[in-house]
Amino acid sequence: MQQAYSETLQTAGKEKEGLSRLTRNACLILIVMTLGAYLFWTWGTALSVLIGGAISLLNLRWLSRAVDQILGLGMVEGQRINLGRFLAGYLGRLLLILVGLFAMIYLSFLSLIGALMGFSIFVLAGCLEAILLLVRRQRNS
Repeated sequence: MQQAYSETLQTAGKEKEGLSRLTRNACLILIVMTLGAYLFWTWGTALSVLIGGAISLLNLRWLSRAVDQILGLGMVEGQRINLGRFLAGYLGRLLLILVGLFAMIYLSFLSLIGALMGFSIFVLAGCLEAILLLVRRQRNS
């Protein structure tokens, strides 16, 4: 049982490393997209991209923490997770996205398309990571 738990922690460490690379790539993509939106569109579009990307980064951080809690990787000396707090965090993530989108639509000074571009940074970062892994594999072959 202890060996299985230690193997799970080792696997989680490798996944955390991959997640940090993905987050780094997402931040770089967010910076490029924000600058591109400012140069080719308006400051409102650039701000929308930045807000959408920030919400996406925050959402992934909360999601990662929730998964660690569910899998028991965040447990300290066998403590169980507080189900109410876990559900509040889960619903808080969803509420954050909905409130952000509602504010952009209702106030209409920010670009909804820009915000959706910001939300897509992890999809683009995942594609970039896959391309980088293929290039590394080709070099090693």
